[in-house]
Amino acid sequence: MILPQQQGEEPNERVDALASAILSRRDEAIKHRAASGVERRWREDEAAFDGLDSSGKGAMIDYATGKLSPSRDKSTSRSKVLMNIIRPKCEQTEGRFADIQLPVDDKNWGLKITPVPELVMQAKDKTPVVNQGQPVMKEGKQVTMADLAHHDMATAHERMKAMEDEIDDQLTECGFNGECRKVLKDAVRLGTGIIKGPGVIKNLRKIWKRGNDGVHALEIVEEHAPYSKRVDPWNVFPDPECGDDIRKAGYIWEREYILPRDLRRLMGVTGYLNDQIARVLNEDPVRTTATASAERLKIESIVGEHQSYEMWTYHGDLTVDDLAVLGCDCGEAKGGVSACVVFVNDRPIKAVLNLLDTGDLPYDFFQWTQVTNSVWGIGLPRILMWSQRVLTAAWRMMMDNGRNSTRGHVVKGDGLRMVDNTGPHTVWEATGDLTDVRQAFGVFFFPSIQTELQNIIELALRFVDLETALPMAFAGEQVGPAETLGAVELKVDSSNVSLRSRVKLWDDQITRPHLTRYYTWNMQYNDKDDIKGDYNVDPRGVSVLLAKDKAAQSIVQLLQFRADPLLGEIIDWAKAVKQLLAAQQVDILKSDEEIEAALQKIREGQGQQPAVPVQAAQIRAQTDIQKEQMRQQMEESKFIAQRQTDAQDRELDRQHELQLALIARETKMLELAAKGDMTLEQIKAELAKTSLTLNMQRELSEMNAMRGREQRRQVARDAVEPVGRAKPGRAFEE
Repeated sequence: MILPQQQGEEPNERVDALASAILSRRDEAIKHRAASGVERRWREDEAAFDGLDSSGKGAMIDYATGKLSPSRDKSTSRSKVLMNIIRPKCEQTEGRFADIQLPVDDKNWGLKITPVPELVMQAKDKTPVVNQGQPVMKEGKQVTMADLAHHDMATAHERMKAMEDEIDDQLTECGFNGECRKVLKDAVRLGTGIIKGPGVIKNLRKIWKRGNDGVHALEIVEEHAPYSKRVDPWNVFPDPECGDDIRKAGYIWEREYILPRDLRRLMGVTGYLNDQIARVLNEDPVRTTATASAERLKIESIVGEHQSYEMWTYHGDLTVDDLAVLGCDCGEAKGGVSACVVFVNDRPIKAVLNLLDTGDLPYDFFQWTQVTNSVWGIGLPRILMWSQRVLTAAWRMMMDNGRNSTRGHVVKGDGLRMVDNTGPHTVWEATGDLTDVRQAFGVFFFPSIQTELQNIIELALRFVDLETALPMAFAGEQVGPAETLGAVELKVDSSNVSLRSRVKLWDDQITRPHLTRYYTWNMQYNDKDDIKGDYNVDPRGVSVLLAKDKAAQSIVQLLQFRADPLLGEIIDWAKAVKQLLAAQQVDILKSDEEIEAALQKIREGQGQQPAVPVQAAQIRAQTDIQKEQMRQQMEESKFIAQRQTDAQDRELDRQHELQLALIARETKMLELAAKGDMTLEQIKAELAKTSLTLNMQRELSEMNAMRGREQRRQVARDAVEPVGRAKPGRAFEE
């Protein structure tokens, strides 16, 4: 936009006209974000994260007006308890993602040298290098074109490592990982996290330098260093036409708040317009907001008695002539350039060119769950909102059912009146001719359905795990019976699938574009020439950090086979332990010299170990012995089982024969009864009498044998004496 200066037009009038033209873009961005519904979604997500619902909001006080908001729910008989599952699930997700993407002992990025095809081809060329007809020698060896190429590549690699260390130091100084954790928190809770950078901050370093006289003197050095910071999504208004890619935005607005004293300090600072700041300080603070009317949204500037001013920062394209009106020197630039303009109370107080010559906007957006054609994503509270409602409803119904099932419901008719209700027992008095109190008084209890409601709660918690792909076991919660190692690994792998996609999204939306701008800043402003070169940013969130986390789990399983002599010869166990502790972020290892000394001592104590073939033969022999022992045990088990089976078969046969004998006995008794005109009961009585007589005779015989006496006269006599067994009359003699 070019605003030609009219004859007699004051400079402030041109500035105001230009500011009005630029601010029209701000109004457009504010209205678009308000109309998209994302602000209402953020308010609901924040309330869900804090565990607030309609009943909870009624008890909140509006800070601006100091009045109590009316409650929407007028009923007081229902339970209002709430078990918030959204907050712990969000915090668990933030921690799990940060452990993978933002480690404390490693970085999730690196630099790579841009491949040069000519240099790659030269690395294969064995042609000798000649200087003025003489071969070039180095260390007694003739130099080839391949040697020169390898030297150039090694030099480029050293310069790249120096640039990587420089950027890493700059990120450490500005607390980059801490700002990224804030961005991650916004993304999980609101759906979108925003980081801004690099900006430039002035640092004052204190350095003690030694003079010529040997005395150290304190010297304060002023340095300008890049920095990054997290930006609240509530304060960012992007170009409505950027779609779902913020890098396609033509401009971005950011809102901040500044106190009058801080604004006063900007007067006299290079780049700020002193006359515009003075005009702002003579005005009341103005707040800009979007309000909805019956027909459409409109932008209103509300003048209030606030303590701070709204400061709006515009990053986008402007023409050189527009910037000249705002006092910005664009040098030899022509046409449109990328610039930054700062407004307070809708007055421009500063205009500068973009920090980077590439014109990239200094904002990066990370979306937890992407939304089509929108830079604003969806967070976990929105995903878990329905499960939270089911959980809350079931929990409140359980509380209501607990109250109803433990309280007696009294039904009273005519014939009773209450006399006293102040003591430990209520006293009732019968009136009239009431003979049975149960005709006028009854107590009933509702059934308890706690088990059914508990099943609903457990099902809702399972849905929470399914929707987030992060099981409760990751938070240390044991749900159900103990699971096997394979089941736990399966859950870990399934959760890593979900996290892997978001780690890759972080690499694409934050790591690569943000650190590329740091590389550009160093190429443009850093005075160290030995670090500059043609490099690309290499995000390593998925390829290194997530794989490192998975490798730690594999090392733990592999350590179980450390006693195997064959694996001991081919695996460096010390290196495996180092990698495991590094992945677990535990710094407890000794120095390399101490570790090597300890390993050497262990080797000396073990003595000469047999060769690998001998060890293999020993292992095979032990395996054969174990196989033979197992075979013998199996044969013995089969023999014992067969003997038990045969014994069972013989017992079954004996029981069968016994049953047949009993049947034959009963049949014989029936036949005798029929022949002797005797009843079955008489036969049984005779048998019992005979059995009693025989038992008495046996007892007498045993007593005589113990006392060494002659056999007394028999009590029981057989009809026929067995031949060769006893003398007549001595049938029971031993």
